[in-house]
Amino acid sequence: MAAKRKSRKPARAKASVAQSRLPEAVHQIWLAGLGAVARAQSGAPKLLDELISEGSELSVRMRGTATEAVRGLVENVQENVSAGVSAARGQAVDAMDNLEKMFRARVRRALTQLGVPSSQEIEALSKRVDTLNDHLGKLTPPRRTAARRRTSSRRSGAKSPPPSMHAP
Repeated sequence: MAAKRKSRKPARAKASVAQSRLPEAVHQIWLAGLGAVARAQSGAPKLLDELISEGSELSVRMRGTATEAVRGLVENVQENVSAGVSAARGQAVDAMDNLEKMFRARVRRALTQLGVPSSQEIEALSKRVDTLNDHLGKLTPPRRTAARRRTSSRRSGAKSPPPSMHAP
């Protein structure tokens, strides 16, 4: 009633055969490269010089291509970082605005609970006081100033009060 397991021995055998051939293949490639260098040195020094110059040209081109690829990647990363920073800045500003709104609402609520009048209430009260002052000014006659009183009392023969000792 137990399920039969399939044997994995053939797959392991294939892998071990490939692994045993790998060092041999690498060794053969190495020998082929050495042989090409030996043949180029002994048989055709001109060919060796051409191969070296082509290799150096290819190296310069590859460096240029690699430099451009790296430059493109750096620019792409800079753009992504700038976009991320801008997004983070926007989120920070939004968070600060929300925090400020919450703070103002709580302060307003606390001041209301304490009975402190709002700026609109104070402004309305100031307008009412100004209106009352205007009405009072119209109801009462203008008062005489101290200078007028002194002048009128001198004419009538009354003495002016003595100068104070603290006066300059």
